[in-house]
Amino acid sequence: MNVVEKIHRIEGQMNANYIERKGEIRAILLGVLAQKNVLFIGNPGVAKSSVIDQFMRSFEGDIQTFTRLISPTTQPEELFGSAKFERLKDGIIERNVENLLPVAHFAFLDEIFKSTSDLLNGLLKIMNEHTFENGGKQIKSPLFTLIGASNEFPEEDNLSALYDRFLIRREVEAIKTPEKLIEMLIGNTSKVEVEKLSLKEISEAQKLVLDVEIPLHIITKMAEIHFKLKDSGIVVSDRRTKHCLVILKASAFLNRRHEVIATDFHAIEDCLWNEADERSTVRDILIEYTKTEVQQILEKTSKLYNRIEARKYMREQRNDSVNYVEQANFGSDLLLELMELNTRFDELNKTQDEQKGMSEIIAKIHKLLAEEVL
Repeated sequence: MNVVEKIHRIEGQMNANYIERKGEIRAILLGVLAQKNVLFIGNPGVAKSSVIDQFMRSFEGDIQTFTRLISPTTQPEELFGSAKFERLKDGIIERNVENLLPVAHFAFLDEIFKSTSDLLNGLLKIMNEHTFENGGKQIKSPLFTLIGASNEFPEEDNLSALYDRFLIRREVEAIKTPEKLIEMLIGNTSKVEVEKLSLKEISEAQKLVLDVEIPLHIITKMAEIHFKLKDSGIVVSDRRTKHCLVILKASAFLNRRHEVIATDFHAIEDCLWNEADERSTVRDILIEYTKTEVQQILEKTSKLYNRIEARKYMREQRNDSVNYVEQANFGSDLLLELMELNTRFDELNKTQDEQKGMSEIIAKIHKLLAEEVL
């Protein structure tokens, strides 16, 4: 079974169970595929925990998960395990880590910014280096993604390093439209069963993500974005910019491509802001770099239309008889090309005029194909 198709089905099944949470669900998938940490920040009651819990229920087999609600009284033993008494006699702190954070593949820490300094050192090491000191030895943590959730942004200085460990930081908002709120209130969301993912399938997908190619012109654009953000007063570390590349790869993988294209820049929108009021600036800058892609797709779609019209004109001038096999092949090739262009177009940020223009061109193409080809 194709693992990317299965992940797409899981994404669709989760989207069917939630209203206006496509961005959050995609953020979780990007985090898992890129093996990076994800943070959700939002007021209580916006389904932060619910979405994460449902995704965790899609795991099966030997995937170790860990979840904990953090409070100011949470002790290190609750995350990292209690010390073994027999080793304490020898002056060695060796913890019993079974079923706890150090051996988890996927973890969810709710209210993570309530972490005290007693928790931070162990947390930072696991999140950043994927290691944990136990019994005087560094043990390897299998963690691929830790998701944190919080009702507020961190205010204490000692939490800044923890905040920085989250590559994807998404602000979760309440339902925006009356229609969608009514839909939620009357319970029109069907509860769709979510398929299961094994550790083997996740590992396979993560390896495929790393195999995705990033062309030099995309890396060049990434560097331009980095400095354009800096010029706008948004400082993004070199390390964070480099880590964004694997998010671009994960986006390409989810869109069934083996190469990153400009459309994938929208996937790093939640990786580049530090303060909430920077989000619109980040979005505007990224749109600049996907804009040319919109124009290219519109031009290619127009050329498709011109090819069909030219073929129709030439056949009429020569008064050719119809070769139905040739016509069918021609129509099939054009439709495949059109579908690919339309899929890429849908991934982009575009204006209403561009959306209308694309719809009009596609309608004309279908009409011509119906008359001349199909």
